[in-house]
Amino acid sequence: MWQAGARLATATRFAVAHQNTRPQMRSLLALLPLALLAGPTGCHRAEGAAAAQTQALSPLVRVQTAKAVERSVPKYATLTGSLRANEQSDIAADANGKVLQVLIERGQAVLRGQVIATLDARSASLSATAAHAQSKLAESQLEQARRECERVNHLLETGAISQADFDRQTAQCTAQQWSAAAAEAQQQSATKLLGDTRIRAPFDGIIGERMVNVGQYVEPSTRVASVYQANPLRLTLTVPESDLAYVKDGLPVTFTVAAFGDTRFSGNVKFISPNVRESSRDLVVEAIVPNPDGRLRPGMFALARPHLGEEPRPVVPAAAVTRDDTETRIFVVGADKLVQERLVQLGEEVGGDVAVLSGVKPGEDVVIHPTAEVRDGVRVE
Repeated sequence: MWQAGARLATATRFAVAHQNTRPQMRSLLALLPLALLAGPTGCHRAEGAAAAQTQALSPLVRVQTAKAVERSVPKYATLTGSLRANEQSDIAADANGKVLQVLIERGQAVLRGQVIATLDARSASLSATAAHAQSKLAESQLEQARRECERVNHLLETGAISQADFDRQTAQCTAQQWSAAAAEAQQQSATKLLGDTRIRAPFDGIIGERMVNVGQYVEPSTRVASVYQANPLRLTLTVPESDLAYVKDGLPVTFTVAAFGDTRFSGNVKFISPNVRESSRDLVVEAIVPNPDGRLRPGMFALARPHLGEEPRPVVPAAAVTRDDTETRIFVVGADKLVQERLVQLGEEVGGDVAVLSGVKPGEDVVIHPTAEVRDGVRVE
């Protein structure tokens, strides 16, 4: 376009310089505005023609292609979740007293029933001794009351006492039985309080945190330590409502955690919530995960991929996929032999092929091992 304008300016100067000598030049000057208006259109047409000629003259690119075929491939869901201990508890003191010993530390393995701390047991021991003595006294009085009841029963049969005296003595025997039962219960309570001065682990596990120290005074509600059962673990997942049809007891689940990179761990769904949460439209499920070596820890974030079944998808050779830091693309050859660059979303790899979730349809030709010459819009052989 710039060249057309330059030629027009040159013609103008030439016509002005010779308008006195050649009358025809005046006609040329009259046509100059029309030429100026026609100049840009002619320029664009020239450029388009040149581009078409360049494209026609550009060499054809030789490529190798393969057809995208539809095939049944595994269907996985990508879910996020957290690992939890199969059992976990904050151990309460369940007694009053001063701490005399703390026998555990964070990370220590403990067995069910193992003593983890002891309290000052002197007051509890005295109470237990007194309750035991009271119980023995009540037993002795009960035994005496029973003998008395047997005697008055014999007297009633011989007519030696009245019915009223018999009833009164029988009521005393019954009352003494209840007194003995109350004394026995008090003894058991005192014995329990004495036993509670030795705080024990409720199940096999690992100590998570120690919360008391020697000399500290504790009450029944005081937390002494936390304990976790780390084998097996529970993987808590939230499943979208759209995938609920695939969730069932025993469903295999594989997952990864950030601490171990691409290492895959596995488990099976065991517990399924009966309801979908209205706020998030998902279902909470728990998978049981073996953890014999203790590598996994409660609280870890997990990225899980449960196998939900099979589904038909277009499949292409993995060699047709080109990746960079942010995008994945495939080059498709159209019916006009022109290359189309497509951004795609990939699924699972099956052997040397990969499923395409979006971007390619079954029956389309894809370029295998695309070179630098292969780009959007080029013509192929």
